[in-house]
Amino acid sequence: MSLQIHPNSIPFIVAISISTLIAVAIWPRRSAPGAIALFVHMLALTLWSASAAFMWLSVTLADQIFWLNVSTLGILIVPGTLFLFSLQVSLQRQSVPLWALLVLSIEPLTGLALIWTNDFHRLVYSQPQLWIRNGLSELHWAPGPFIGVDALYSYVLILAGIWFLIRGVKKGGSLMQAQFKLVLLGVCLSLLADVVSLLPFLTMDGGLDAAPIVYTLAGGFYIYAMYRKRLLDLMPVAHSVLIGSMTDGVIVLDAQDRILEMNSAAAQFLGLSASDAAGRRAREVLTTWRETTRPFWDQPDIRTETLVTGDIPRTIDLKITPLMDDRKHTLGRLMVFRDITMRKQNEAILKDANKQLNEQLREISALRDQLREQATRDPLTNLFNRRYLEESLQQELARALRENYPVCVLMMDIDRFKLVNDTCGHKVGDDILQALASLIVLKIRRFDVACRFGGEEFVVVMPMLLLETARERAELLRQEFASMPLPCSSLKESPTISIGVACYPFDGTDSETLIKAADRALYAAKGSGRNRVATYGDVVKSALSDTIQP
Repeated sequence: MSLQIHPNSIPFIVAISISTLIAVAIWPRRSAPGAIALFVHMLALTLWSASAAFMWLSVTLADQIFWLNVSTLGILIVPGTLFLFSLQVSLQRQSVPLWALLVLSIEPLTGLALIWTNDFHRLVYSQPQLWIRNGLSELHWAPGPFIGVDALYSYVLILAGIWFLIRGVKKGGSLMQAQFKLVLLGVCLSLLADVVSLLPFLTMDGGLDAAPIVYTLAGGFYIYAMYRKRLLDLMPVAHSVLIGSMTDGVIVLDAQDRILEMNSAAAQFLGLSASDAAGRRAREVLTTWRETTRPFWDQPDIRTETLVTGDIPRTIDLKITPLMDDRKHTLGRLMVFRDITMRKQNEAILKDANKQLNEQLREISALRDQLREQATRDPLTNLFNRRYLEESLQQELARALRENYPVCVLMMDIDRFKLVNDTCGHKVGDDILQALASLIVLKIRRFDVACRFGGEEFVVVMPMLLLETARERAELLRQEFASMPLPCSSLKESPTISIGVACYPFDGTDSETLIKAADRALYAAKGSGRNRVATYGDVVKSALSDTIQP
C-alpha cells in the first residue's frame, strides 16, 4: 500500500494517542458502572481516528475507500457506547439487559451492511472521486440518505444520555454533581461533534472530518473527572432519594479517608454543608468523636456506641463498613450513624425505674416472708404455731416413710397453769410460757420442730430419734423446768410440766394419729400425778394390764 504524508492526518494521529491513553486509564476501573461502555467508546474513537488517518495517508482510490468503510465501524459504535456510559453512570448500574444491547446493535449492524454494499445502492455515500490537490490525493464524496438517518439516531441517543445525566445531577450529592457536570460537558461536546460532521460549512477545510477529534477532546472531560473527581474510581453511593431522605447520617469515605459524600442528616448533625466537607479528611471533620478515634482509623469495620462532645454531648450508634470492588480491593468506607441520646436517656430512666422496682420487690418479698413467718409463728413464744405443726409433721412423716427412719413427738403441758395465773397474774403466766419456750429451743436439735400447740400445751417433733432417746430428752426438759425458780412469792412451789411421748411408726402412721397418741400419753402422765414423762407404749401396757386383771 502506497502512502503519502498528508497534513490532515496529523490531528487524527494526535487523537489516536489521546483516545488510546484514555482507554488505558479506564481499563483498571472497568468494574465501575459505565467503565466498560466508556472503554469501548474510546476504542471506537481510536478506530475512527486511525481509519481517518490512514485514509488521508493512502494514495489510491481503492485504499481510501477501504479506510473510509473501516472508519464507519467506529462511527456507528460511538453514539451507542456514549449512551450506555451516560445511562450506567447516572443510574449506577454495572450491567445492561441483553435485550437493550440487541436493540442498540440493530442500527450499527444495518449501517455496516449498507456501507459494505454501498456500491449497489449508494444509500450511504455517492460515487467517490479521487482529487489531486497540491500534489496530494484526497477522497471526495457526497452523503447519502443513510447518513441523515444515522445522524438522527446519534442525536436521539446522545440527547437521551444527556437527559439521564441531568436527572443524575438533580438527585446527586455534591461530589456526584461535580462528576456528572464534567461528564455532561463531555457528552454535549460529543453532540457538537455530530453537528460539525453534518454541516459542511462547519467542517474543516479540505473535507477534514473533525467529529472524531472533537469526540476525543470530550474524553478530556472524562479523564479530568476520573483523576480530579474520582469518576469510575469510587462512584458516590449516597445520592439516591432514599439515602438523601434517611434520618440516619451517611458519610462515604475514599481509600484515603477523605469525605466523598454525606447526606443531609449527616451534614445537619455535623453542622456543616456537604460541599464544605467534600474532599476534607475525616480526621479533621470528626475530631469530636474522641472515643472512637483510635479504632476508627485503625479498623475498617466497626460497630460501636460513642459519645460526641460539644455544646450538648450526644451519644451516637456508629457503624463503619468497607466498600470493595469485585476483586475485594477496598475503595473506601461507608459510615452510618444515628443519634441515640434520647434512647440512652430513656434507658437510664428505665434502669433507675427497674432498680427502684427491684428494691420494692425485695421489700415486698421481705414483707411477704415476714407475714409468712408471722402466720406460722406464735406471737408470744415465737415458736411455730399449730398450723405449721400440722403441715410440717405431714411432710416429715412422708419423708420418714421414704427413708425409713423414726419420728418422735413430745406433747407437754404446764401443770396447774390456771393456779399460776390466778396466784401470780397473767403477766407472770406469759413469762412462764416464754421461759418454757426458751428452754425447749435450748435443749432440742436445730432440725427439731418446736410448736405452741395451744394455751399451755407445747409439741416438739424429733425426726430420726429412737423412743428411748426421746424419752430421755423429755425427762431432761421436765427436770430443767422443775428446777426453775418460783415465778412469784405467792406461789408455794415452782410449776412443773407433764410430757407424753409417741413415736412413728409404732404409735401412729399419720400426723393425726401420732398427735392423738402423744396426747393420750400426756394425759396418762397427768393422771399418774403430774410432773412426769409417759410414753404411748406405757398407756397401751396399762390398758392391757387393766383388761387382763381379774
